[in-house]
Amino acid sequence: MTHTPGVARAPRDCHDCHDVVIIGAGSRGRSVHAALLAAGVCDVVILDHAPGLPANSQLRPGRVIGAAFDDDTDTWAVRTADGATVCGRVVVAACPPVYVPWTPDFAGRNDFRGESFHAGAPDPAFRPAGKRIAVLGTDSNVAHWIDEWADSAASVTVFAQGPRRVVTDLARHPPQAKRWLLGRIGAKRPRRAPTIAASAIAALTPSGIRTNDGIEHPVDAVIYGTGFTIPEQTVEPTLVGTRGLTIQQAWYPGMEAFLGVAVHGFPNYFFLCGPDVAAQISYVAECVDLLQRTASTRIEVLRSSQQVFNERAQLRPVQPYQPLRAFDLSAGAPEDTGIPNIPNIYDGAATLEIGGVRHAVHVRLAGHLDPIDGNYHWQGTVLDPLPRDTLKQARAGTLTVGERSAAVRVIEQTPWGTHSVAGLGAPPYADSGR
Repeated sequence: MTHTPGVARAPRDCHDCHDVVIIGAGSRGRSVHAALLAAGVCDVVILDHAPGLPANSQLRPGRVIGAAFDDDTDTWAVRTADGATVCGRVVVAACPPVYVPWTPDFAGRNDFRGESFHAGAPDPAFRPAGKRIAVLGTDSNVAHWIDEWADSAASVTVFAQGPRRVVTDLARHPPQAKRWLLGRIGAKRPRRAPTIAASAIAALTPSGIRTNDGIEHPVDAVIYGTGFTIPEQTVEPTLVGTRGLTIQQAWYPGMEAFLGVAVHGFPNYFFLCGPDVAAQISYVAECVDLLQRTASTRIEVLRSSQQVFNERAQLRPVQPYQPLRAFDLSAGAPEDTGIPNIPNIYDGAATLEIGGVRHAVHVRLAGHLDPIDGNYHWQGTVLDPLPRDTLKQARAGTLTVGERSAAVRVIEQTPWGTHSVAGLGAPPYADSGR
């Protein structure tokens, strides 16, 4: 991280600039608030939209709709839905505003006549008592409510998504796993358990859900626990960093952060996304303390540090296995690159030369023009397996499509035996004759 010394300044349009603005008054928000108080940071404001919260000098009701960084004052202006603006030198997103609830487009979704909402945006008027509830998905938001609903609802049926990854360490070490579990799991009082649907969803009907095995599941309420996404297009950017960079632009190739906390291009802004929230909170408190001790106005992770951290994290060896249904392609393809002679996506044959050996492979590649460094970045997947011994010797090579070649680096091996690759500059699928 780099920090810029100087005298702290308030935004030109705000006379009341706080040291820290925390978004979210949940467990993460309260924990980081306590850590900041322990570090001597007392000028803290917490924003949260949950109903019934008591307003005081530090806790303010309000749904955050966006935040923008001022390069002239090194401060953030956080906007709420009621039109208010809260200014802060540092923002901690304990409830990140860049995500929106994601709801799959199930057939007949709009035909269902009962109650329906996403667990990430719950209906405060919902009462589960005596109702037949269908839970679609098992994200962390809905998982907190399933047991409570099961106690009072007439029935709770969970339609779980297939796993994307399988943890095999416990299976490989059953004696150690058994001792570990016995030391941490004890008996609990019996509770009504939800029913797990045995078949995938075919469609939603006016009165319930029909699964692929032909069974009709009549329900009174459908609750989506299907996670979150970053919208590709919004009415206005929700998070705007230095020089007008939006979080959508920064994360277009894929979400990437340093330690899961900081993102290059968004100084003085910290995320608490987990999984080790306690360590992230300590890191944020140390950064804020550093700013105050050095009378600095700005702290930002270096782009090189962020890239090296993520590359090292992804280079860890994994155990390949054959997936049943899930398929991930970490690099997204834009609808149009906007650059002459470079198509928006390439899906076809190529030759990968690495470690002095040439391999005929099938690749799927896409790219974009980086708004920060002005360079063209391309990435994608080698769908054919590569020899493990070759990758132990070198990960930098040359990728050739037709008569065009470009330097490439193998980033990681996915759990399914494919490999993620990336390059900088003109991609090998650029067509000079177009």
